[in-house]
Amino acid sequence: MTDFKAIENICHENSRISKSVVDEFLIYYAVEQDRVDREVDKRLARYRHVTRDLPESALNFMKSQYIAWKIFRKGGLIKKYRNHQDLAHLTKEEKKYISTQAEHPWKFSFGVIINKPAEHFYRMQDVFTHETYLLHSPGMTDILLEQPVELWFNLIGYNGACWQTFSLIGAWQSFEPADIMFYTSCLNPRKWIEDPSEVLQEVESNPVPYMLLISGATLPVSYHDKDQIILKFAEFLDDDFTPDALRAHFRIEYAENIYKLTPEGWEELPHFSIVYYDEKENILLLSAMTDRGYAELIRRLNQCGYNLSDEPDHRVNITMLTTAERILKQNFNPVARYSSLFAEEPSMEEEMEIDKINKLMELILPDINAGRVPDIEAVARQAGVDLETTKDLIRQIMKKLRR
Repeated sequence: MTDFKAIENICHENSRISKSVVDEFLIYYAVEQDRVDREVDKRLARYRHVTRDLPESALNFMKSQYIAWKIFRKGGLIKKYRNHQDLAHLTKEEKKYISTQAEHPWKFSFGVIINKPAEHFYRMQDVFTHETYLLHSPGMTDILLEQPVELWFNLIGYNGACWQTFSLIGAWQSFEPADIMFYTSCLNPRKWIEDPSEVLQEVESNPVPYMLLISGATLPVSYHDKDQIILKFAEFLDDDFTPDALRAHFRIEYAENIYKLTPEGWEELPHFSIVYYDEKENILLLSAMTDRGYAELIRRLNQCGYNLSDEPDHRVNITMLTTAERILKQNFNPVARYSSLFAEEPSMEEEMEIDKINKLMELILPDINAGRVPDIEAVARQAGVDLETTKDLIRQIMKKLRR
């Protein structure tokens, strides 16, 4: 039987030593010797539009986590530091701590909880390596008291008995493993990401973009009744497209070498099931915002003579889509390049109202994401939206977040 009390004592002692050795010495030493602070500042600089809305404490934790990772990662700076005379002042137990960490490199893990064998202890599984490990983290316990968590992104180190988290804890309410694969693809637009090892290689190369996912960490999973709202899409090469064979199952429109196919009853909320065919590229693009809506597209096309796999290129939570687009400042919805061809032109009055609502959202979301209540009268006045509409919009957003 596992003696969790004994392991907990090891964890507390390890944390005590870590505070003096890592927090109070090595992080500053790495800054002085190797200017690691400049490296992390440079990597964060391109994301100022994200970091400016994060609490200062979160940003500081992020920086210290990056520096600690540079020290203790596989092949990290600790190899250079451990026998340096500048560390001669450390006690025997502190030098032993450094030796243990050097022999067991720290790593980032995308983990899910398998079970909780004791207070503050979690049996974890890494979703990409499938490795299981025992983790001690009072911080995770505190987070779980306040919110559900779908996936954890933690920097972990080994203490000889179990693993422990260090600094910032990534607790994501709605991101799933498939979302992380999608995000890695967004970071590498010229590369097809399909092997989980490629995700881990990307994190080892630069964990900062993954740390920044904390900006969307508290966004909940979206549902419409029992349908989870996601973006599910795939592209297929089709050099024998015959629209007449599809008319019994789809309404077909055409504009500028693009066919638009919509299945009656599935083209609106919540499914938004749609097929585009690009005559120039010979590409058939399937897209839907529910699993059922995507399955219906596959079913109808296969009834028309296709033999398409029901496995999509990506299945992405809308929360990941919006978070990735904000962090990377790009549009990753594949239908965006076609949808404008078939959009009805809004009136000038409608465009003005849409612009006002967009401006209002820009003004209130930073406050809401930071856990602050917006100044309702001020943002309504700035956006040119009436006070009641502003109050109603904020109420709806807060209601969804609480849910």
